Amino acid sequence: ILLAVILSLGVWFYFSTRDAAQQSLKQEAAQKRDIVTYYSFEGNLIPVTDKVQTAKESLKVKEVYVAEGDRVEEGDALLRGTDGTRILAAYTGTVETLFAEADDTLQPGSQLCRIVDYDRLEVSVNVDEYDIDALSVGKEGTVYLNALDAAVPGKVTEIGREAVSQGGVSFYPVKFGVDAVPNVRSGMSVEVQVLNRQALDAVSLPLTAISYDEYNKPYVLLADGEGYRQQEITLGVSDGRNVEVLTGLADGETVYYLSNDLARFFAMRMGMMGQ
Repeated sequence: ILLAVILSLGVWFYFSTRDAAQQSLKQEAAQKRDIVTYYSFEGNLIPVTDKVQTAKESLKVKEVYVAEGDRVEEGDALLRGTDGTRILAAYTGTVETLFAEADDTLQPGSQLCRIVDYDRLEVSVNVDEYDIDALSVGKEGTVYLNALDAAVPGKVTEIGREAVSQGGVSFYPVKFGVDAVPNVRSGMSVEVQVLNRQALDAVSLPLTAISYDEYNKPYVLLADGEGYRQQEITLGVSDGRNVEVLTGLADGETVYYLSNDLARFFAMRMGMMGQ
């Protein structure tokens, strides 16, 4: 009696699961998409030149030629001493902070001004040892400035050779040069994206439409008369939402799939997928 009950329950479960699975089948048409993946790194934006210029000799200031916010070129006069000596700008950029005033007496090493060049910017990021081979000097990427909601092109200008270890993983410092951006401020947070893999105009499906057999091989269901047949496919690049289908499926072809993961599992185990 017990054996008959178990057998009856098994038969009922088989057919009820099969019927429920067939009723919950969804469909999706394969279509051509551009699938692109990126390496992503976070860092901060800093000017290439951010220097404090100091006096090299003793000097009493007679006149100061610049004010905070002025832009200077390397070689422009910053101030003149009582003896007629002129101190010239050692860098090109904006006078961010002015330390010297008229009648000040300067000693060697005294701070004159801080010069920041906002037209030449760079981003410093740490890249782990598993991704560092994907970068090379001159490789281009996109730099997103979070605070300004702006994106500018960037290019790798320097790759460090000495690693810093964190949590058992080695990280290498990498610098990206970027173009000038209006209203930029030193220290702004950025995200850098560099192309990883891409498949342009590729036949593709959403990942949810892909099933896997007991050997972890991908397949889809195609309509076959009154039922469905299992079609093996080969997958390529995936962006986390859609995946390239290399073989086994044509553009526009409709596939069927179970939206419920549990139903997929029982259907596969009971041989209902692809029968």
